[in-house]
Amino acid sequence: MRDTRDLEERIAELFADRLQIEVPAADVDLFAAGIVDSLMFVKLLASLEEHFSIRVSFEELEIDDFRSLRQIASFVAAKQAGAPKPRRVSSTSSSHPAP
Repeated sequence: MRDTRDLEERIAELFADRLQIEVPAADVDLFAAGIVDSLMFVKLLASLEEHFSIRVSFEELEIDDFRSLRQIASFVAAKQAGAPKPRRVSSTSSSHPAP
């Protein structure tokens, strides 16, 4: 498994080279800062899949995994290691009983 800082640097380079975006720091919230919007997110996913030879299914997409370079690096490292991502339980499921 790659060092997380190395992955952060490689992902920052991917942002600069492929998306023409300079990310100021590894822990900046990319969505809150307006760096990444929905269209850019799709481009980011495609670039990550191509560059790191990973596949991200719709079921495993969690926006919190992509909020910062640090979180993206952790996600990519887990994907490369083949670690299954734990499923999150929706908090709304318990508030709506089954018919």
